[in-house]
Amino acid sequence: MRDLLVSAAIIILLIGGWLYFDNYSNDSVENMVADIQYELIPAVESEDWNQSRELVSRLKEDWDDYKDMALLFLSTEELSEIDYCLSKSEKYVNAEDVSNSSGELNSMAEQMKFLLSREKVTLENIL
Repeated sequence: MRDLLVSAAIIILLIGGWLYFDNYSNDSVENMVADIQYELIPAVESEDWNQSRELVSRLKEDWDDYKDMALLFLSTEELSEIDYCLSKSEKYVNAEDVSNSSGELNSMAEQMKFLLSREKVTLENIL
């Protein structure tokens, strides 16, 4: 009986952790994608480089906070791709390159959306 209770507690802990991460992940990634699409890319396209640098810095902090938890649940390869895009975007913004900055930011937003769709527990992802 004791083994059954321990097993049930472990399963409840795993499912609870997964549900918490799923909720946290949806909120965090959707907020970062919205920030990229509705604040950062318009700032880059209007060539407001001071605001763009601040927004990239804030995005980098938000991503680092998210990534610390995501490494426990997700593939490091997918997270590394987004890290790579973020680093390139930061360099392009610092170089004040409009086309490359906006291109990399769009790419990063799409990769984040793809990350969200891949981490969902669906029959398609399980099989």
